[in-house]
Amino acid sequence: MDLPVRRRLLACLVLGLSLGGCAWRPSSPSKEPSAVPPTVNPKAYAYAVISVADMDQALALWSGRFGMRVAVRREGSDPGLAAVWGVEAGEIIDQALLLTPGMAQGGIHLVRFRIPGPAVREGAAPTDLVPKSVDIAARDLPARYAELDAAGYRFRSPIGRFETDGIVVHEVHLPGPDGVNLVFLEQEGKPEPVSPEGYGVAPQIVATSPDNRREKAFFERVLGLDETSYHRFAGPEVERTIGLPSGAALDIRIFGDAGYGYGRLEIVQYEGAKGADLYPRARPPARGLLSVTFFVPDVDAVLARAAALPAPAVDHGIVDTVFGRARMATLTSPAGLRIDLVQR
Repeated sequence: MDLPVRRRLLACLVLGLSLGGCAWRPSSPSKEPSAVPPTVNPKAYAYAVISVADMDQALALWSGRFGMRVAVRREGSDPGLAAVWGVEAGEIIDQALLLTPGMAQGGIHLVRFRIPGPAVREGAAPTDLVPKSVDIAARDLPARYAELDAAGYRFRSPIGRFETDGIVVHEVHLPGPDGVNLVFLEQEGKPEPVSPEGYGVAPQIVATSPDNRREKAFFERVLGLDETSYHRFAGPEVERTIGLPSGAALDIRIFGDAGYGYGRLEIVQYEGAKGADLYPRARPPARGLLSVTFFVPDVDAVLARAAALPAPAVDHGIVDTVFGRARMATLTSPAGLRIDLVQR
């Protein structure tokens, strides 16, 4: 959906409107020699990393049910990536890189560790600081809801319908495996790119921040991303509906490529509300949404901008990983979101 429109529609939500076993048929792996598309968009994340307890179950959901194509499957160890992530060489035992058909960015990187850790979001409050959700575009959301419900998935509520400025959007949330919140979205009259199964993964992921102005400076000045949307909501109705203390507010910003709808980052700040910092949990081998990976043409240039900000950065040099042999580096946003860079 048009994500700036989605932010306008959120006003309807915060002003008091209420939200109204899998059978795995795996998609065929691509014959591509690598997961790197011919044209790389450095403003859109290539993959969001999700650590899973059960790879077969995860592929059943993301590939078999959502219809993502498996670009690369790597069973066995990945010592290079293990070193980048700070775990022992044999701890990574299975990986899959998945993309929505027709989309080159905004994919999912599934990884299974030898001994999976606890879920990052286990027991998390709504205002806690943490990688939070994966957005999924849907075609015929009622049908998608029905098939997932019939397969045993349990949504938080019925599908919500929001309307403003003549735009109608439908949205529903599903607590997914490994503590990952899945948000299904459909805008009437504006079909998004989806798989034959009717799902598009992932227009964006959602993470929380204690200071969105610092996140804005980081994403714009270091990674060169566009702020594609900004909205701030405040007032008694917002406080009452979301459960914020008096004087609190909601600041929402989306970063990515203004001309490309997938691979964006939605950063949410609950101003005036306390939240525990759970980003230290989002480290391998924890389960759930851990980080994002960007393909960039010049790692040195990004690192130079990070040093000028300054922002935490680690240069890993040339590494052999599931992405092939390439220069890699790691950044950490002011909030704590891990961002791996692969030079292409």
